[in-house]
Amino acid sequence: MASTTIEPIESDGRLLRERVYEELRHDILTCNLMPGAEIREAELAVRFEVSKSPVRDALISLEREGLVITIPRQGYRVAPVSISDMLDMFHLRAALERANIERIIRNASDEQLQMLDQFKSFHRDQWPDGFIGYNKKFHRLLAELGGNPRMRDQLIDLIDLMERAVQISVRNIDHGTPEALVAEHREIIDGIQSRSVKTAQRLAEQHVLAAGKRVSNAVSSGMIVS
Repeated sequence: MASTTIEPIESDGRLLRERVYEELRHDILTCNLMPGAEIREAELAVRFEVSKSPVRDALISLEREGLVITIPRQGYRVAPVSISDMLDMFHLRAALERANIERIIRNASDEQLQMLDQFKSFHRDQWPDGFIGYNKKFHRLLAELGGNPRMRDQLIDLIDLMERAVQISVRNIDHGTPEALVAEHREIIDGIQSRSVKTAQRLAEQHVLAAGKRVSNAVSSGMIVS
């Protein structure tokens, strides 16, 4: 029989809703809940040991974000990954990356730039989440190093929202040797550390747009739609 113990702080309804929302969002973005998967309120209520109310509130919030869709008379499903929507995000992110790279090179200290050295190589045993985790951490650090809070937040939001497409597009890479992508990271880092704005911007933009092409080429029935 499942335990009904809940931390005291979570007795507040708002915190319960936030917990359910955050965990469901994480599961969707990391593809633990795959695109197209059916979502049952009753099962989630049992999983989180809550009533259906905070589950329903979380699903409504996720629907507003485009991560969940309502199927009349059936309930909820995880929204499919839209190629057109994702490609729009990749182009927006490429533009933001160019601006962010310039800020990094102009403003970051040498000590801050040395933090990028850890991403010049990829060793699977150092990354419990595999290449996906390594890749996400690299791009989040770039966003942080730019020093512009608004730009950082927009980049991180995009990175999070695009994670499902990245999960699908690099799934085969993650089981193999992603050396080509690590080499791209290494070239970007070298350009940044040498403070060559145009070179680093060009490499970063090419890297993001190439990821967009991988997504558009991904064939996964029911998971990616036009």
